[in-house]
Amino acid sequence: MKRIFLLILAVVLFAAQAATAEQPKVTFATGAGAMAGTLNIADSKGFFTENHVTGKVNTYKNGKATFDAYLAGKDDFAVCSIIPIVLTDFDQAKHRIVGVLAYTDNQTKVLARKSAGVTKPSDLRGKTIATVRATTAHYYICKFLELNGVSCDDTTIVYLSKKELPHAIASGRVDAICQHGMPVEKAQKALGDDWVMFQDDTIMRKCVPMVTSTTMVTEHPAALKGVLRATLKADGFVKTNTAESIQILAKAKHYPFPAMSTTVRNEMDYDLSLRQSLLLMLEDVEKWAIENKLVARTTPRNYLDIIASAPLKEVAPAQVTLFQ
Repeated sequence: MKRIFLLILAVVLFAAQAATAEQPKVTFATGAGAMAGTLNIADSKGFFTENHVTGKVNTYKNGKATFDAYLAGKDDFAVCSIIPIVLTDFDQAKHRIVGVLAYTDNQTKVLARKSAGVTKPSDLRGKTIATVRATTAHYYICKFLELNGVSCDDTTIVYLSKKELPHAIASGRVDAICQHGMPVEKAQKALGDDWVMFQDDTIMRKCVPMVTSTTMVTEHPAALKGVLRATLKADGFVKTNTAESIQILAKAKHYPFPAMSTTVRNEMDYDLSLRQSLLLMLEDVEKWAIENKLVARTTPRNYLDIIASAPLKEVAPAQVTLFQ
């Protein structure tokens, strides 16, 4: 009897290993933040395997590095903000946006020193503001100042790395910073009570599109749909198991649990979809990039050409409301 049991067990294990070996393997390039977090959850909870895909999530230091890694062929998918997509030259015929993993209206913030004489947005006139060049924060500070009656020419904008921002404002080198996440939290701690925060959720809907190759869309539709289904299941898991999801993301992204909890609970909308807001943001950032000479082209791209809505529409029709 024992011998029969062991034989059955060996057959089951062999079958499971064979099934796993046959699954297509895909890798994802993501940034260091939480916005692509449903991929980490899908990986951790086995949702990729359930949908006949072997997935691996690779984390890069920022959105540009993420998109560059994908374009270099290191990963099959890239999930990053729209800024690197707009600012990077690539062959549009070879790449497609197949969904947006998450949205946020209130992640990016402007943090200023009260001791610099800043108590309201208009006080930023004549001040020195630090941000990271050619990022969502760069776009945000330009729009934030404009909406509050302050021209960028009325301020001094300096470009630093994320790591430099907290010390720059705490030391008095700059009067304000524009960023999100850990740099803002570290700056607040360094400043004690000497800070004021500004945030306007009407400026932009930040989102993280999922980009893959046209080849993935046309030649590997089953694998792509498996990725989409796994991500949709992760969306639901975040909503019903929020505390566990935060633990998974804090570990995966090397974030303190309280900071990740604040981000997930108060800032993130994990909603794999293709909404009209994606196209509107792409077009607005494209205009900003051309006006500020952040790209060489002078004729705007047509981003409808690189959006492939059919795979997500087949998997979850209600998640596609983009007009094409």
